[in-house]
Amino acid sequence: MGSFESAKSFGLKIRNEAQRRGIGSARVVVFLGDGATWVWELARLNFHGAVCILDFYHTLERLNDLCKSLYPGNQHWISTMQGQWYDKMENDGIKDVILSARHRLRELDPAIQPDIEKQIAYFENNKERMLYKTFRQKGYFYGSGVVEAGCKTVVGQRLKQSGMFWSEPGGQNVLHLRCALPGNRWDECWDRVNHSDYLQVKAIA
Repeated sequence: MGSFESAKSFGLKIRNEAQRRGIGSARVVVFLGDGATWVWELARLNFHGAVCILDFYHTLERLNDLCKSLYPGNQHWISTMQGQWYDKMENDGIKDVILSARHRLRELDPAIQPDIEKQIAYFENNKERMLYKTFRQKGYFYGSGVVEAGCKTVVGQRLKQSGMFWSEPGGQNVLHLRCALPGNRWDECWDRVNHSDYLQVKAIA
């Protein structure tokens, strides 16, 4: 699915599509997000009870930024702490990472501490969504790379080529068709648009 509409409206469409695909019979529902507040709100409203997981690669990007902020200009310590904290995060050690980061923060200039505290707060606010060892043992996906690659294939290859300029209605129309084709719903959409069922012979009781 793809759309230019608001997250709230899009969330309803995702929920409806999930229901069409049989989410009601699923024993476990996993919801992957990139950490944005509105993403978790979408999950709360439309997928109550889902296991929410923060995409591992977004986590690593944030971890790299945090290490650079805590050890400015010291590449040795940046690389060392990236490695140590990466290992901890892979093994459900996010709380240890947060404690270590705050310990290091107290050693820095108070003037720069508030900005770095915001970076640490990102991990604090998402720590229950970063239990990657637990997720791995349960067989859950915790990386959104497949989804993002799908976005590039479905959307990017058709709508973001050189020299392309789209109005929102035009882009949305093409997007509907692009989603229908790889989603194996082309025939269904074609029949709906062209009222193909009008020509079908209906049995008489």
